[in-house]
Amino acid sequence: LQLIASLAFGLFIALRSKGGLRGALLLLAFVGLGGALLLTVTRASWVAFLLSAFVIVMAGASRRMVIIVAACALPVVLVGLFVLQQQRSVGFYDQKDQSITWRETVWREGFELLKSKPRHLLVGVGMDSIKSRWREWGLFDGGRLPVGHMHSTPLQLAVERGIPALLAWLAFLGVYARMLLHLARSEKVLDWVERGIVLGAFGGLVGFVASGAVHYNFGDSEVVMIFYFIMGLSLAVNKQIRSSASLPV
Repeated sequence: LQLIASLAFGLFIALRSKGGLRGALLLLAFVGLGGALLLTVTRASWVAFLLSAFVIVMAGASRRMVIIVAACALPVVLVGLFVLQQQRSVGFYDQKDQSITWRETVWREGFELLKSKPRHLLVGVGMDSIKSRWREWGLFDGGRLPVGHMHSTPLQLAVERGIPALLAWLAFLGVYARMLLHLARSEKVLDWVERGIVLGAFGGLVGFVASGAVHYNFGDSEVVMIFYFIMGLSLAVNKQIRSSASLPV
């Protein structure tokens, strides 16, 4: 939801005339997706989307739009905190919330497993090994917690594949982010759809990385599929812009 909502918001920000039918439809889609995201009562996704919207506005909107979005963000945050309290009876960061204590436990266990042997740092323990050998390694509080993953994308990648693989992945994301930022600032991207895709992809990337700190994003194939789909759209825009720039005037 966060990735799709970011794309819709990026398209809305890139649209020059927001008062027409296109603007109304994009705004409706954005509000609907944002409302659905709010009802998931998932704090990491909320924060990720706020960060996503922030970078989209900063990269592609006028000063007036920045002020409008900032003014709208405050009541949304208050509503989110109210929904969280009503639905889960916890604060934003509450040690009584089991989802927080679970994460703290598996993070500690994951770091201990990672540094327990030099080869774990180099090549990891192997993909999906955690699911079959968690008892041997004493993970998930000895089975008292739900057996699954490390609840953190960077930690999961490091534990399963090693630190070099994690660094390679971060470098890949860095190159992708640099390309998106270059396109967002480029005057060659004139079409509002192309610019909207770039802005939405950039914001979505920021949110994806942010939420990945406390969620294993690659544990859900739907999330990964949408992420790579939007990445493909961005690469297509980049290729088209580069091809247009090489054509003789």
